[in-house]
Amino acid sequence: MAAKKSNPAMDFIVNALKSDRGAQYKDIAEAAAKKKLKIYPIMFGRAQALLGIVKMAARGHGKAAKAAKAAKAAHVKAGLPVKRGPGRPRKNAAMTISASAFRGTIEGIVAAVKGSEQAKARYRSALEKIQSILADVLA
Repeated sequence: MAAKKSNPAMDFIVNALKSDRGAQYKDIAEAAAKKKLKIYPIMFGRAQALLGIVKMAARGHGKAAKAAKAAKAAHVKAGLPVKRGPGRPRKNAAMTISASAFRGTIEGIVAAVKGSEQAKARYRSALEKIQSILADVLA
């Protein structure tokens, strides 16, 4: 596994916060600019979280996770099925296709194929008519 690359700007922020835990972003940004380092507020916040200066919620426990959990609970309470990720099959075992539904599905597919064949024949005849008209005009 490759060693982690050090970020001089982040190292600078961490060292500055270690020496003065109450330092402000503005002060650290000015000092970093003198050393020709570009820092961003998110870096400052992340450094504070790494040093334990500010509390940080564990990943997956923030506002979005709480909202998703509440939405799921509301769906269950209302008796609605829980929405799963895209492409995921439903959990409900009753959703399996029965033999009669399968037969109906096959009949529907056959009907759709026959319809597309008929449309293809109509389009082909129309193109042949257009071709003959163009041949008469150009001859």
